[in-house]
Amino acid sequence: MRRITARFWFSAVLTAVVAAGAAPADAAGSGSAFTLGVRATGSARAAFREAVGALRGGPLANLAVRSAFSDRNDRFVQGFFGATAGGAPVEGVLFAGTGGVAGVVLDTPERLPRSYASLVQRLQRMVPARSAGAGSAAARPLHNVSFGSGNIGLPDGWSVINSYQGCVEAGSTVDHGYIALGCPQHATVPPGLPGTNPRAQLVAPFSSPVQILATIMMQPSPVGLGLQAFRAREVQPVASGLPNGRAAYVLFDYRANGAPYRGLALISIAPIDSMSFLVYKSMFMLPAQTFPQLAPTMWRSWQSWGVSSGVLTGRLTAAAQSMRETGDIITGAYWDRQHANSTAAAGFDQYIRDSATLEHIGSGDRAEGPWADAQAIVNRDPTRWRIVPTAELIPR
Repeated sequence: MRRITARFWFSAVLTAVVAAGAAPADAAGSGSAFTLGVRATGSARAAFREAVGALRGGPLANLAVRSAFSDRNDRFVQGFFGATAGGAPVEGVLFAGTGGVAGVVLDTPERLPRSYASLVQRLQRMVPARSAGAGSAAARPLHNVSFGSGNIGLPDGWSVINSYQGCVEAGSTVDHGYIALGCPQHATVPPGLPGTNPRAQLVAPFSSPVQILATIMMQPSPVGLGLQAFRAREVQPVASGLPNGRAAYVLFDYRANGAPYRGLALISIAPIDSMSFLVYKSMFMLPAQTFPQLAPTMWRSWQSWGVSSGVLTGRLTAAAQSMRETGDIITGAYWDRQHANSTAAAGFDQYIRDSATLEHIGSGDRAEGPWADAQAIVNRDPTRWRIVPTAELIPR
């Protein structure tokens, strides 16, 4: 199992999902959300293994854990698994902590990406958020906000400040915080296409999600956020879900106007072609001093975010097509300019040498010679011969 520091996973997830006490399953709606009582309370990994064994010996068959991560202090584990139920394939997520209870969300493979957020909300209602240990803080209540193409739960004092085709940004002047979910950004591989303005377009190598995040954080607006002293503290690679893509959760620190801040981001990158790629950003950022108290609330807000699959698919297709069209326009303008320069040079060369290219109209055979001789041949039989314009001598 990979490890992530308890500072954000334990406080931001365990409190909101598996605080304490089992509850009956909520069978309403798509998929299932339920809790399991476990005897292991001193180790989240032991609780996770116990819960996996209970699921294998109970309602699920052929259960295989595909990936899992935990915090360094062994206080929280989240794992992703596949199984069969009643002979049909299912996928799920198992949460385990040290409170004597594990939580499970489960649905069919095709429905889980759409139902995950609502299933986690149902699980949260079964296990009310409350103190899960020294120094942890209960998550604040959320109110549902619609932003056109989706919904998000936000605490009091927070409001949506921007949204577009599933991407949503929200902020609070009271908490001095910011959250952005599912926001795309185009990037061009250096040196970029001719005409690329690095002050208006993200120019970066297709590298790691951490390096892309650092570039976005420190580049001035409109390319980035113009922040200082970015430092990645914890990195958790995850499956991107995009063809040839890379993705990672990143816990990071930075400074804004001299004040320390902390954030958690999920950065996904995927190539469009050899010259460009797409970046998807989800993150929340808070003052470093209040991050431990507010992170559980912002994590619950993140998990409440929901967008229709049609919007996401359409947005990805449109973004890729838009980038290709932009590249075609820029590349086409570049080659038009190069062709014009080459044509002018060829014409000047023929003028200086007093030469011309003669072409047989029927066969397409060409020969170069003195201009006067070529013109005389054309004058004698213009139906069979022509002088080739210099513009046609330079291939596109």
